[in-house]
Amino acid sequence: MTWEKILIALIPVPVFYLIYFRYFTFKPEYLKHVEALFSGIAFALVILLVSPYLTPYITIDNPLFAGFVKAATIEKIGAFFIIMLLHYYYPKFSIMESILSAMMFGIGFSAVENVSYAMNFGLPIIAVRILFSVPLHMTTCGIMGYYLGLRKMSETRINRIYYSLMSLAIPIALHGAFDTFILAGGYISYLTSPLLIFLVIILEILMAQAQTMLPLDLVKAMGLRFEDWHVIVHQPSYERWILQSMGMPDREPENFFQWRPGLMRFIFVILFMLCAIVGLAFRTEFMELMTLQIPHQDQIIMLGIFPFSISMILILVGAVNPNFFKNSKIKIPIISDVEVTANGEFEEILVTYDITPASCFLRTAEPYGIGTRKTIRFECPAFTSGEMEGVIVWENHTNPRAPRGSVIQLVNQPAHFFFPFMVRYTIFRIFKGIVFNLKLPGFESIRKLFMRPISTMQDIRVMPSGTVIYSEGDMATEFYLLKKGTVIFYKTKESGEIITIDTVDDEQLFGEMAVIGKNVRSETARCVTDCVIAVADRQNLDALVRNNTEFTTNLLETLAKRVQMSEKVLLENIRSLEKKKSGQVQLDRSALMLLLLGGGNGVENGVIDVPVDMKYISGAIDGIDDETVLEILTRFIKTGASPSSETDLSPAAASSIARIIETFKIKLKIRRR
Repeated sequence: MTWEKILIALIPVPVFYLIYFRYFTFKPEYLKHVEALFSGIAFALVILLVSPYLTPYITIDNPLFAGFVKAATIEKIGAFFIIMLLHYYYPKFSIMESILSAMMFGIGFSAVENVSYAMNFGLPIIAVRILFSVPLHMTTCGIMGYYLGLRKMSETRINRIYYSLMSLAIPIALHGAFDTFILAGGYISYLTSPLLIFLVIILEILMAQAQTMLPLDLVKAMGLRFEDWHVIVHQPSYERWILQSMGMPDREPENFFQWRPGLMRFIFVILFMLCAIVGLAFRTEFMELMTLQIPHQDQIIMLGIFPFSISMILILVGAVNPNFFKNSKIKIPIISDVEVTANGEFEEILVTYDITPASCFLRTAEPYGIGTRKTIRFECPAFTSGEMEGVIVWENHTNPRAPRGSVIQLVNQPAHFFFPFMVRYTIFRIFKGIVFNLKLPGFESIRKLFMRPISTMQDIRVMPSGTVIYSEGDMATEFYLLKKGTVIFYKTKESGEIITIDTVDDEQLFGEMAVIGKNVRSETARCVTDCVIAVADRQNLDALVRNNTEFTTNLLETLAKRVQMSEKVLLENIRSLEKKKSGQVQLDRSALMLLLLGGGNGVENGVIDVPVDMKYISGAIDGIDDETVLEILTRFIKTGASPSSETDLSPAAASSIARIIETFKIKLKIRRR
């Protein structure tokens, strides 16, 4: 009976291998899989040989201690070093192959455990171990392989440390929780099944992501570090997320799950589901038939949870869509400003969606040049980093199929950049992801904290003082957010006179009226100082109005101010016109009276001789003082109607005199006294 139990214990090894390894896009390296399998077997044998000598020294009898320390920590630390050692022998390394080899290591380890249990326990225990041991070690080691693969791909020390910690912490936590549930017994043991399904889902997600990553040799052939390549390939998904958050999806969204059709898969899923239902319905009869005396909880696990978990694993294998991670983004972009300086002189402010400890992608309008060194400073919505050095390692401004911008590789980062800046940045990003992705009720007010007008105004321009942003009569296709500086708006009259309309300062919108209305600029905008301006188009404006109530409120306030300003200018123009009209009437009246007064001296050959006696004139005309008389006479002298005039008349006065002279068909001669 011993050999039969050993054979039953070894059945999961080829089963799980066939279940998992037939769906991968990359061609598996089977020799490496065999090496990993025997490495797991060897490590398990070492554990079995050493544990009897260590057990007498471990006197703590507690499920939590036994699950996390005696089992999970010791096993996963050993697996950590062995899997890392296996990685050094891969000629063409990829994240997927790292996962596969780690999974084979876990299968080999669990096979030895199953045989050990088969030799010491009965069939019920073996059945439970078949379900739990193989998938547990396979999934936790696969998760470890994913992060160890990222560790090998990475070249920066901070990333290697981070991925090393993740490769240990996550598998130990999950493995320890699983073993604790098992050892605790009772109803707590029922938690093992949902935890196992959760492990399978995590592994599937990581495997789907791994299928989107290039092998290490291809990345190096591009002349890039893995960190830099990783930043580049994420940019399109960030931009799509921003468009989708604005209500403007540019393509059909990818489904997170995908169903791989297959008759055999369908048959086995239905079969195990039926086994679970029948097993739970006739649990007592089955126990009597098999003459087994096992606890109530173990009966439910063996007859119900056992087949149900197998069917769920069959459903979940290959169910996560890799294209989701190519065309979508779970990690939320954080729109941050990047201040760029060179040789101590400010150059421009750019935008980035993702800051990593090693590099970041800058949305540059023009190339800097590969190898160019820059000093940059990150300014996030709630905090800023210090200055640090960077070098441009990749650029694209011509290929429309690749992200437009530059990758800057950070060098000599100060300690405060990692802590607290990157820690705060990561926490902020996680919290933002929860707020936006889960759409939890009551989070609307919190969601507003993450929305800024700049979030959809992706083009940042630096304009020196005197730059004309747009001119009167231009077609309006963009609107602007003034981040820094001062902008003046003015109109130019036909005479060349410039009339100032308004000025705006930091964090104010402008140019939106023409985008909303007739699309023709009614004024000219010019930079008074050096300005940093964010630019967006009509599509951005529409999306912001639909999705950002705070922006809409600010826009309405801006429009209200524009209307008030227009009303003020209109009233001033009306008053000016009335004043001009009144002055013209007064001028015509005064000119006529002067002509009439001159008529007393007679008209000779059509020439009126007007004596210049201001006291006489001011006394004869009501409402005119000496100063006004002097002004009127001065204007008459400048008309050009008198042969003795030497200067030009102002347009208003010339018009008045011309009308009167034309009416009386006479010439005017002004004689000074």
